[in-house]
Amino acid sequence: MHPLLVRPEFRRYLAGQTLSVLGDSALSIALGIWAKVLTGSNSAAGLVLFCFSAPLLLLPLGGLLADRVRRKPLLVGVNLAVALSLLPLLLVDGRDTVWIIYCTATVCGLAGAVLAPAQSALLRSILTERQDFGAAAGLTQSARAGTTLVAPLLGSGLYGWFGGHVVAVADLVVLLLAALSFLTLRVEEVKPEPSGLRWRTEVLAGFVHLRGSVGLRPLVAATAASGFVLSLLQPVLFALTQHGLHRSPQFLGVLETTEAVGALAGSVVGGLLIGRLGPRRTVMAGSAVFGLGTVLLLAPSLYVVSAGLVIAGAGIPAAMVGLATAAQASTPPQLMGRAQAAVNLSLTAPQALAVGVGSGLVAALDFRVVLGVMVVGALLASAHLIGKPEAPTEPPEPAGPDADTDEGDGEGEGDGPAEPEDAKDLQPT
Repeated sequence: MHPLLVRPEFRRYLAGQTLSVLGDSALSIALGIWAKVLTGSNSAAGLVLFCFSAPLLLLPLGGLLADRVRRKPLLVGVNLAVALSLLPLLLVDGRDTVWIIYCTATVCGLAGAVLAPAQSALLRSILTERQDFGAAAGLTQSARAGTTLVAPLLGSGLYGWFGGHVVAVADLVVLLLAALSFLTLRVEEVKPEPSGLRWRTEVLAGFVHLRGSVGLRPLVAATAASGFVLSLLQPVLFALTQHGLHRSPQFLGVLETTEAVGALAGSVVGGLLIGRLGPRRTVMAGSAVFGLGTVLLLAPSLYVVSAGLVIAGAGIPAAMVGLATAAQASTPPQLMGRAQAAVNLSLTAPQALAVGVGSGLVAALDFRVVLGVMVVGALLASAHLIGKPEAPTEPPEPAGPDADTDEGDGEGEGDGPAEPEDAKDLQPT
């Protein structure tokens, strides 16, 4: 057993995060299917996914909330609130009540904008040794990848066997267990004090921190570029299935599962390598591995393509382990929620754009050309980090008490924190 898993607090944290992700992922699939069945419309199913994803634009606000209250009760409360929001789904019985599904999906999306930064911030309070950051990132990423692998099958399977009402009840139970896992955590948190900074400065502090960290900023840029290239793969797989492998569209599910297996393996390997390579070289290796695996997708062989999907699928999760480790190590505890929110938004926004761009490219170009573009993009993202400084292993020290706090536009230059002037007034959580 990994040494971190021996610690009961980390086990409870990991259980809470995994259950929360499982409930959210399985529910998003089930609600999309439910809306499609009730209305007969593919657009209705797409709208459910939009309701889940659109609130992620509010991640900076979720990060601010995670830095201004105790993280443990926040995670307990949000999971309980989402669980209660599932009860109206029991009233859904036809096309006229499909709006309940949309409302529930929106609540889940809003909760996701708070849960992700709050979980990362709480993890910082649990880990007492900096050498544990890499291992914790590997374990949490592995759990997330494994959950992502089984959640779609679980959500669609439960709906197919028992219907939407049973899915709602099952998900409610899962979220209650997640809240219980966080509730049983024994971690000391001091309530943060008001910083005295302007509201706008508070909200943008995570982005200013990323901009000002010469070690962290290139990692975010490289991982975002690799994530953009990865998201091009989704529309490419449709063309690859039909024109490359000459299979039916239903075979796409097999390819996506193969990629997910690679993602799980990459998360595990990334956690093992981070201690030897460090964050920068782990991100470099992950991007390069994705590019090399994508090359194999050009072959007209199912076996070669499957191997390529496993390799490519492993690359980006390994890079994410490197980025998560650097973010934990180089961010002050009182800024962790907003910094994680900034990282998440910096990654998810390009990925959402890439799906539309990829669809247009596949319509206009041969899918092999798009795969070639993906290979070049991933390798360039890796090469971008050559010679770049390592991310700091210690958070920057707060500035002195005489720093000017009237304006927030010029903060964060160099390697200082996003809120250097008043950071001394905030209690670490």
